[in-house]
This record gives sequence, structure tokens and C-alpha cells, in this order.
Amino acid sequence: MGPRKRDMYRMPWSMNDNPIGWLEVTDKCNIYCRGCYRRNMTGHKPLEQIKEELRFFKEWRNCDNISIAGGEPLIHPDILDILAYIRELGMKPLILTNGVKLVDNKPFLEELKRAGAIGFTFHIDSEQSRPHWKGKSEIELCELRLQYARMVNEVGGLFVSFGATIYPSNLHIVPELVRWANEHIDLVHGLVFITFRGAPQDGLFDYFVDGKPVKVEVSYTTDSTEEIGITSPDVYAEIKKANPNYETAAYLGGSQTHDAIKWLLNVQFGIKGQMLGSIGPKGMELVQTFYHLFRGRYLAYTAMHKLPKIAFLLGLVDRQGIGRAHRNYWKAVLRNPLRLFQPVYTQSIGIIQAPDILEDGRQDMCDSCPDMTVWDGKLVHSCRMDEWRLYGTYVTAQRHADVGGNGGTSTPEAVPTEEAEGDLTPAR
Repeated sequence: MGPRKRDMYRMPWSMNDNPIGWLEVTDKCNIYCRGCYRRNMTGHKPLEQIKEELRFFKEWRNCDNISIAGGEPLIHPDILDILAYIRELGMKPLILTNGVKLVDNKPFLEELKRAGAIGFTFHIDSEQSRPHWKGKSEIELCELRLQYARMVNEVGGLFVSFGATIYPSNLHIVPELVRWANEHIDLVHGLVFITFRGAPQDGLFDYFVDGKPVKVEVSYTTDSTEEIGITSPDVYAEIKKANPNYETAAYLGGSQTHDAIKWLLNVQFGIKGQMLGSIGPKGMELVQTFYHLFRGRYLAYTAMHKLPKIAFLLGLVDRQGIGRAHRNYWKAVLRNPLRLFQPVYTQSIGIIQAPDILEDGRQDMCDSCPDMTVWDGKLVHSCRMDEWRLYGTYVTAQRHADVGGNGGTSTPEAVPTEEAEGDLTPAR
């Protein structure tokens, strides 16, 4: 059985009260990733513009965390000043990076920590043109992932997770990646799986801007709709093969369909050598509620990686989640009393089903999208910002006449800029 909404906690995030702000500091990059949603059009943003966007996030988004993205953010010349300013505003900077700039560069990593970074999400997958690793399989790339995890943990006090784009070609590898992360739970704090999405170019849809047909020139296109059929429940099923104790606790749905599950969120617990279980929906609700009660905002990321054993008391409320993990912990201690002195680690797993284009051309975005960014004084979906940069608005789609559409004779629906519907979403 797949994940069911009624068994999970719906994250309470909204457009104006969301823990995440997506800050794009550059559209330049030092490698190419298939499905990338950003073209190199303008280069590095000026520092003053970045500061203005950060103030916008703080005032209108109520962010706890700022995801610093690009392009490749570590090549921005002012990255240290950016980190320091985010901290000055009382928010936590998390760097989304391909990691190339950190290869054999531990001093730079230490500088980033001193400037205020709380951690890193490294994007590593087999479809990248990564120097010295091109053509490597997902399993072979675990050697590189482990190098980064060890380097970050040597510096200490930093969150480290790994993101991968999931295509039809590597979906079956997900269980192995989860087993690898579970094995290294003392070093790997999280995984993020993002299903590949793109604007189909196989003739099924016509694209329009303000009612006028356009040829889509964004980088996130695909020649076949067969590549964009993977869903978050598909990835969930693969994870369960690796860890039967894995279970999702929370979700975000779609903006157009009642049954879509766009985000699946989970925190696992384990000791070195054994996974114990996952937080349940009640536990997730308690965390979000109390964090907002005492901090005034919701929680997305934390550098805390070891679970204080007193937190098992939450199992009195979250019986099917934390309570079950607590029971499994004492079973493990009875089998090996030395485990009593081992730390209990946390490890998050996020699954993101990027926005879909529906059969009728409507676009199903992530409800209460956590990754909205600032464009010209507006909040827009970061995965579609190139449409604003190229066309000044969102691109809309209609089913082509030969495959059941109206041939573009009607005016496409208007797309609000802040609660937008949209298509053309690539992998992250």
C-alpha cells in the first residue's frame, strides 16, 4: 500500500508563513546537469540585490531557512558576505551545491561555516557532467558522496544531505542509495529524491504566452512524456524495499488535483548498524507546532543530528512513530547492552514530485510551494523563473488539436504570480 493523505500530517506551510526561502545568487555553473532549470543569462547577482531579496523573504515569507542556490552558489564572489547577512537577519543559510568548488578545499568549507552556513545539500547524480566522474553509476558515485560527508563531518556542526534526480533509468537504484545512507547514518543527515520533470516536446502540447503561441526555449524540455511519469509514491515504494521501518509522516499536495502528493517528508531514527523507525504524523505535528509557538515560524532544517534520548518521551503521543522506534531501541539494547551507550541519529528523507502538466494542459504545482523565489518584487516558483526571465510571465500549455485539444484557439488561463499554476518544471 502506498502513502495515504489521511495517514499523514499535512504540513501547515503557506505562501506567507513558510520556513524556506529559495535564494538564487547566480545562474552560472561549473558543470552541466541534465534537466537543469536555469540558463546562464545574467551571471552573478549584485550583493545589494541579494540583500534586498533576503529582506523581502524575511518580511513576506517568515523564513527560518534560506536555501542558497543557483547556478552554483559557491562560485559567487560574495558568498561569504551573503551567508553573514542571512545570519544577521536571523535566518539559517543552507547551501545547495554540486560540491565541485569544495574538492580538496577544506579551508574554504571552514570559511563557509564561520560565515554562518548551517550545512549543505550536495546534488550528485549519474546524469551530471562532473569532472572525473562522468559516466559513473549512482552506486559508484556513493564513493564521492562519502568523501563529502566525511569532509563536512570533520569540520563538525554542519548538516549534510544528498540530492539526486530520479529518472526511469535510475529509479531501481533508490533502495541501494537508501541502504548506503542508512549504513552511514552517523555521517549522512539526509537524502532528497526529486523526480525528473520537463516540458514535453513530442507534439502533445502547444505553449502560449499571453495567448500567443511560442516555441519553448527554456532548458528544461524533454522529447518524451515517458521520462516524466515517475511519482512520489513510486519512489516511496522503492525506499520501503530498503528499509521496511521507513514510513512517511507528512506531505504537501498539488495545486490542481485533490489526490496528488507532491512532497513526502520523513525523519528516520537509527543507531550505527540498525534503523529503528521513523517519526509519525503526530510527532511531526508536535515539532512544527511547538517550533512555531516558541520561534514564531515553522521548521525545515536543523544541524542537530543526534536525538536526545529524552525525546523518546514523545512516543507517548506519537505511538506509531516515535513510540515504535523507542520500542525497537530497547529491543536492540537487550540484544546488545553496549548499544545503550551509542548515540541515536536522525536522518531525513524527502521525496519531491516536481510539478506536472495534466492531460488537459493545466499545471499541477506544489501546494504551498516551499521553494518560491523573488522575481521583480514578486514571489514566483523557482523551478519556473526562467519563464519570467524569458517571457515576462508563466508559459501556459494546451493540448494539441491532433491529440484531443483545441489547437490553441482559446485564450490560456491567467496564471497568478503568487499562487501560480504552472508547467515546465525540471528536476532540481
